[in-house]
Order: sequence, then structure tokens, then C-alpha cells
Amino acid sequence: MNENNQPTNEQLELETQEIAHWADLADAVERLEKNPDWKKVIEEGYMKQKALDSVSLLAVPDIKAGGKRTDVMEDLVAISNLQYHLMMIKQLGAGAKADLAELEGPEVEDEA
Repeated sequence: MNENNQPTNEQLELETQEIAHWADLADAVERLEKNPDWKKVIEEGYMKQKALDSVSLLAVPDIKAGGKRTDVMEDLVAISNLQYHLMMIKQLGAGAKADLAELEGPEVEDEA
């Protein structure tokens, strides 16, 4: 910032690039979530079925007796981390899109 506590052009450019980055990531996640292969492999196969399978394993006596619950819990943590990562991208992206719209200002309609 300069002496008047105003951001410099370089700082504004970096901030705009950062905002655009999060908006682009959010758009990418949105496209992924519409993809049928993503739905089948990641949402249904990993985030749902793998999670259910792992939760079911927690009650298996051999898993408990063999001390393998930690491994099963790590699977669940991995699924949770991916879900959280995607959620954060969407939240930060939504804010970034609002910021970009604000930076661009109101759209002026062409008068013909």
C-alpha cells in the first residue's frame, strides 16, 4: 500500500488474479459435478459407497481385534477432507464471483 493506505496497482492486480483463481476453481468444480463419470466414480463410488463400506467395517470383530480401525478411520478422514476441500472451493468461489462482479461494476447496456 502507498502512504495513503491505498493499494497499489500491482497489489490490486495480484488481488484480482487471486479472486479470479478461486472463481475459476469454483467453475471447474461445478463442471465436474455435472459430469456423469464424476458422479459415478467420485460422488457415488467414493464419497458414498466407500464411506458406507468403511463405516460398516468399524463393527467387524476382526477389524476391531486386529487393531485396523485406525486404517478404516483414515479412509473416512480422506473422504471428509475431499468433501471439505470441494465445499471450500465452492464457498470461496462464490465470494470471488461476487467480488469480480463488484470490481467490474454495473454492466452498461448498449443504447441502440
